[in-house]
Amino acid sequence: MRELMERPTEVLLKLSLICSNMLAREGLKRILMDEGIKVDACENVQDLVENAQAPDLVVVDIDDSDHDCQSISELVGAIPGCKVVVLAAKFDLDFMVSAFHCGVDGFILKEIGCHSLVGSLHLVAMGEKVLPSQLVDYLPRFVGNTALAPVTRSVLADSLSEREKETLRCLVQGCANKVIARRMEISEATVKVHVKATLRKLSVKNRTQAAIWAVNNGIVPSHMAQADTEQPAIPLTAEVEPQVALA
Repeated sequence: MRELMERPTEVLLKLSLICSNMLAREGLKRILMDEGIKVDACENVQDLVENAQAPDLVVVDIDDSDHDCQSISELVGAIPGCKVVVLAAKFDLDFMVSAFHCGVDGFILKEIGCHSLVGSLHLVAMGEKVLPSQLVDYLPRFVGNTALAPVTRSVLADSLSEREKETLRCLVQGCANKVIARRMEISEATVKVHVKATLRKLSVKNRTQAAIWAVNNGIVPSHMAQADTEQPAIPLTAEVEPQVALA
């Protein structure tokens, strides 16, 4: 992370900034341009769409009075595939969860320093999810909070690569590493890597918990647990509490 912040990237990042306040918009634009980022600034989502920009990343400045996710949903829908970062004035857990549910890739507070902001934007551009450090203070509230379960399930599922999802389907069917390797046409060592990554991302302790979580949360259809394999199928009655995983 330190190297990312201190060392300029070789690839010029193209960024679109949406901010309704002209003074704030111009100030932030200058800060980012001084850090080697190409910035196109506009007042609202409509201006961005009309200008037919194709940025790598869009930063949306949100003030205290605008915690409606409608504009965020419109932006994500208008520019599919483009990564979106919310720049918020203060930490609001409900708004942050709703924003990620709408499809944003980062949620950053305005109190962040310039170098940290630039580093965070580059991380998002490379495919990472960025959340504010203040979230740590709220993590205990996630335990047993069923209202957050659908969003948590979506975030965890989206964090898995296609290979990891395929591995998870095999775990649901009770497949051993040798069987998984044969099905996916990879080595057993690579299977172990995928299994380990899947367990870490789902915050579970073993293969059985991962498989149960996948079935109970609808990530893998329950009928897939009935396949005829060398191992017994995963029981569908056990419960695994949804948890939040941070990169």
